[in-house]
Amino acid sequence: MEQSARPAVFIINSLEGGGAERVMVKLLFILQNYFAANKTPVHLILLDSLPESHTCPTYVTKTVLNSQGSLVNGYKQLKPLLSRIKPAYCVSFLTRSNFLNVALAKSLGYRAIISERVNTTSHLSGGLKDAISRLLVKLLYKRANSVVAVSEGVKADLVKNYAVPESKVSLLYNPYDIAQLHELASEPVSDIPKAPYIIGVGRFVKNKNFSLLLHAYAMADIVEDLVILGVGDEEAMLKELAKTLGIADRVHFLGFKPNPYPYVAKAEYFVSTSNAEGFPNAIVEAMCLGKPVIATNCESGPAEIISEQYPYHVSGASNEKNGILCELNNAEGVASALSSFSDETVRLSYAAKSKSCAKQFSYDAFQEKVITIIEKVSK
Repeated sequence: MEQSARPAVFIINSLEGGGAERVMVKLLFILQNYFAANKTPVHLILLDSLPESHTCPTYVTKTVLNSQGSLVNGYKQLKPLLSRIKPAYCVSFLTRSNFLNVALAKSLGYRAIISERVNTTSHLSGGLKDAISRLLVKLLYKRANSVVAVSEGVKADLVKNYAVPESKVSLLYNPYDIAQLHELASEPVSDIPKAPYIIGVGRFVKNKNFSLLLHAYAMADIVEDLVILGVGDEEAMLKELAKTLGIADRVHFLGFKPNPYPYVAKAEYFVSTSNAEGFPNAIVEAMCLGKPVIATNCESGPAEIISEQYPYHVSGASNEKNGILCELNNAEGVASALSSFSDETVRLSYAAKSKSCAKQFSYDAFQEKVITIIEKVSK
């Protein structure tokens, strides 16, 4: 078993409060017994020294570098560390970690497994820096031993636009512990509004498009208040927009919550108006809690969860198998979806559909898939 005794290394930018970071920590918890059975030492390397919102399991050796978001610094700091560890394989999440993982794999003699958590084309749609990143994705990703995509949309984008051979790409939905989500949802919190409300959760950044939600909410003329959980650069702008639209007294900005689930559980339903997702954790978590869902048909993830089809086109708003799917950037479409959930029969029927849809994202299904990916590159 010499091969299995060589360490496994996991690399991510940091353990700040995002979905990818949470999944990385979950993955390490879920695979603990597998690594113990194979006597595999496990390392987690964080590229940046930033405040941590997630706790790494104790069996893992954690090392924090200080690359300050720089690819060059990351390379200089990661190379000697990996030379010392001598891993059998490295699993990385997020673009910068993926670049470094692939760039070092061949010279250091390990297998590179990279995981793409976002739709690359939508995510890197900005200026020169993003153009360089897209070029690096095209040059480097195809050299990985295995590429793990978090949704069909992410996979299709990598194959079509970034020359990644389809044979190298595996699909791995994020894992959800449904019992634990219900447990977390039952924790008491003191700042939940007394009025019935609907909820949106996410960072206040352009891609999450909370301004669309505010416009649609103002147009929909529904009785529920709106609760939004999150922080970010657009916070002041969004609060100002709520005032301009005359809805400030009914919109509750409650900040970032390490445990958002009590707020989601008590909401009438969940709304996501993103322009781009890798895989929309918040949507599936809301479904695990039995919440009806409205989401924009962005790349990538919502359509394959809500309509169970990909690629998929909607105009306006469309009642689908597991929720309502809305056209991107269409405030009227989102507003009409919000209005249709005023009908309790519609809402209850989608609550049941959410519950049954959530079962395909179990821990067991996830663990089996990850082990298959690891063992395939380890042969």
